[in-house]
Amino acid sequence: MDATGKSRAGNANIAEIYNQALMMLAHEIFDPETNRRVLVDHAFIVAGGEITKAARNWLGNALDAAKRSQIMFMDRDDILNQFVVTNLPLPVGVPPGAMPSAGSAEAPF
Repeated sequence: MDATGKSRAGNANIAEIYNQALMMLAHEIFDPETNRRVLVDHAFIVAGGEITKAARNWLGNALDAAKRSQIMFMDRDDILNQFVVTNLPLPVGVPPGAMPSAGSAEAPF
């Protein structure tokens, strides 16, 4: 995701992500523990690719302070790092030592 108005594939827009984030945060869900409908307290934006710093900043600036703290981001590197932290084997097809470095732009699989 990028804040330029388009993704690298040319079919996504950060403003659309903003609209969807607002809808997620305004959507009521049923909480079986309290037996009533409640608003969600956090929303994850998960991407299989990179979420640029510009996109994160644009979305953070577009949301008010209360909603900004409810959004959490997780991109490709965060997902791969979860395998390391939880000591799980990498997905099939990922060669040993192919974990992305801080400057890597390509996915290892």
